[in-house]
Amino acid sequence: MSTPTRRTVLTSSMALSAGALLLAGCGGPEGGGDPDGELTVWWPGVNPAEQDFVTGVLLPAFTEQTGRAATATFIDWGDMSTRLNAGFSSGTGPDVFGHGPAAVADLVHYQRVEPLDDRFEAMDEADRRDLETGIESGAVEGSHYLFPIASTGRQVAFNAAHFEEAGLDPAAPPTTFTELREVADELAVRTGGSLSRAGIVVSAEPAGMQQAFTSLLWAHGGDLLSENGSTVAFTSPEAVEALEWYISLYQGDAPVDSNLGGTWDGLPPAQSPLATGDTSMLFTDPATLQQVMASAPDLDLRFMDVLAFDEGDEPAAFGGAATGLMINPDSAKKDDAWELLMMIGGEEYNTKYAEEVGNVPVRASAAETDYVSESPAISSTVANSEHFRSNPNIPGWTEVRDTLAEHLEQALNGQVTAKEALDNAAAEIESVLAEAS
Repeated sequence: MSTPTRRTVLTSSMALSAGALLLAGCGGPEGGGDPDGELTVWWPGVNPAEQDFVTGVLLPAFTEQTGRAATATFIDWGDMSTRLNAGFSSGTGPDVFGHGPAAVADLVHYQRVEPLDDRFEAMDEADRRDLETGIESGAVEGSHYLFPIASTGRQVAFNAAHFEEAGLDPAAPPTTFTELREVADELAVRTGGSLSRAGIVVSAEPAGMQQAFTSLLWAHGGDLLSENGSTVAFTSPEAVEALEWYISLYQGDAPVDSNLGGTWDGLPPAQSPLATGDTSMLFTDPATLQQVMASAPDLDLRFMDVLAFDEGDEPAAFGGAATGLMINPDSAKKDDAWELLMMIGGEEYNTKYAEEVGNVPVRASAAETDYVSESPAISSTVANSEHFRSNPNIPGWTEVRDTLAEHLEQALNGQVTAKEALDNAAAEIESVLAEAS
């Protein structure tokens, strides 16, 4: 099985790993514009289908409902932080802007985002519970700032035919990572001492490695950081065991993944190792699986439920809100801004938005809609939404994430032990946390 060239791409989970804002200065009194003018929205991403939905469906409906005109500017994910920095500094920022949960803590640190707790508390309780997983993705020190509009999660996709060929029951896939490792060994095909088919493939780019390790850690009852985010917690015995499991995919006498040093995320769906048969299982997100399934309709591809690490552990995985909208604290139209957030996050328009763009709806109740029920990858993620958890929302998170990923990569390549990698990462990250506090 060949290893593809590493490529830098924007995947469906990029919203959760967006770069930190370097916010210098706050918006002036003119920030948010004229109280009688248009509601201004800076929307993350330049997906044509998303632009059509926002400009052709959402904003016209908002104007009809409120009588307020609204305009949207679509900004590439990679440019959003730079544009926000400039807008906040000059007092010309939008009323509403979108970003991923990874950006929230820095926005809060620089007082560049409006708290939404009072507004969330005023919602109907059932409505709020329906959005709970996504809402919690935007929490910083117990307060909430982000209104989720799209979700994601990491699960294990698998080829049912490969299971049957190996004498395994695809209707009863593994429920723990411990069992999954055994199954991966049975599914792997080795020719001449090397893998010709991987048992499982996990993304090998930094954010993907961090998300995979974090999923393993949470599924084993561990945590990345202390409850207040001020100290490292990933040197626990559970963390070491989780990383040792991860290392076992690549090292030892019977590795089951040969993907280190490359990433599959940038390839067209038809070239995914799951579509080509180069792997039997893939740790991935629902949007990617849905695209792969569309590119290989003859394959019986399925998602496992979110896994526990071992018997007695609780299922958990990286996920939650992929994208959210926030309100500029300088806006003179905060009530109208909230109306827009409620509209795109409401049952009717959130499902329309998800269907038009291929997203996962943020509401748990979306499981009952035709769009979700007819999309196996999407329906599995919605059904498992209670088990997804987002990365810690703390200032300096992206530096923490990237530092951890560097040490994870060393361990996965067999350069250091799991304990050494985590101890070394902790020493560096403690300094990052201290500087960011």
